[in-house]
Amino acid sequence: MKNDTLALLICIALVSTLFNAEVLAQRTYRWVDEDGKVTYQDDVPPDGALSVEEHTTQNYGFSSTGDANAAATAHKYPVTLYSISSCPGCDAARNYLKGRDVPFTEKNVEKDFAAQQEMKKEVGALTVPTLVVGKKIMKGYIESLLAGELDQAGYPKSSASKKESEKEGQGSTYGIP
Repeated sequence: MKNDTLALLICIALVSTLFNAEVLAQRTYRWVDEDGKVTYQDDVPPDGALSVEEHTTQNYGFSSTGDANAAATAHKYPVTLYSISSCPGCDAARNYLKGRDVPFTEKNVEKDFAAQQEMKKEVGALTVPTLVVGKKIMKGYIESLLAGELDQAGYPKSSASKKESEKEGQGSTYGIP
């Protein structure tokens, strides 16, 4: 009986170690679709995606114990960044999300009428940057507010804070004519 319990514990430890190793070495992808929308996710890009970049990270922002809820968080509370090309606040928000290893979809609404219509329907205005975390909408970028929303949604905290994000465009919003 003792040997069976010991063998079971060894098997559990081995499986746990293999699971944690896979979680700690995740791949993320960046691609541009036909409409020019830039997407960052841990899913493989669809066929027809342009400018595909694959990145393997040592720690995908999850705790070293292999937080199994992280993927569920990204599915339950997807993050979308509505942006335009020349926007320091958009750049700061994008850099913060990347620095925290949060998978997100970026929609450039500068010249994309369909994305503008979607944004109007989803958030009620054309103000950039606008971030959507699940169903929560943040017009403008303030790092502490975004951090709080991501924390509340269950995204893992980043150990390395990006000082550039604090300097660039904090609290900035730009209207689109």
